[in-house]
Amino acid sequence: MIHLIWSIINGIIVLYFLYLIVGFIAKGKRIFKPQFKVVSIFIMVIGIVQIISASNSEKSTNRITINNDYNKKNNSKIKKVTLEDNLTFNINMHVKYSVEKNEFIPIESNSFLTGFVSGYVWEFKSIQTNNYKPNEKAEYIADGILKWNLFGIKIYSESKTFSGIIE
Repeated sequence: MIHLIWSIINGIIVLYFLYLIVGFIAKGKRIFKPQFKVVSIFIMVIGIVQIISASNSEKSTNRITINNDYNKKNNSKIKKVTLEDNLTFNINMHVKYSVEKNEFIPIESNSFLTGFVSGYVWEFKSIQTNNYKPNEKAEYIADGILKWNLFGIKIYSESKTFSGIIE
């Protein structure tokens, strides 16, 4: 429930920023009500700075290479794992395997958020998993950081570790 409230707060701030921008263009300084003037100007300035800095920021691919020593001509298979299932969003992970003879060898992994992810950024840090044979299971341990952003500014970072079985 806290994730939904955080996303709604982010949405409200973005909508208020858009209201301020359109209002400032249409009405000028009259858009700023005296009782909310300081807060409105602060949100407008932060929003403009975030828009300008968004083009300069590096985007993380959340892709980790597990193994480079495999035959690239072999078939590959991707397994999907849901690491965390929240009310508003999920943290998912894909593990790509090279199929060699009768064994699945992990090649790479990536992780991402799906759902209503306003105000959150997922940074995938590491994964440990092993080879497995068909009709068996592989264990994994995955680490990452869930960043709680308010209007694009990191407010809190939450370290997360997941472990389980890939079927």
